[in-house]
Amino acid sequence: MPTANIIKENGLSLAEINTQLVKKVEELTLYIIELNKKMEKYENNK
Repeated sequence: MPTANIIKENGLSLAEINTQLVKKVEELTLYIIELNKKMEKYENNK
C-alpha cells in the first residue's frame, strides 16, 4: 500500500489500490486456511 506521502506526491490510483487490496485479501484468506488446518490437526491429536 502506498504511504500518505506517495499519495500526496503522485495522486491516488483507485485501480492500483483495489488490486493491492484484493491481493492482500487473498494472502490473508490463504493464511487463515492454513491456520484452520493446523488447528484441526491439533484438536485431532488431543
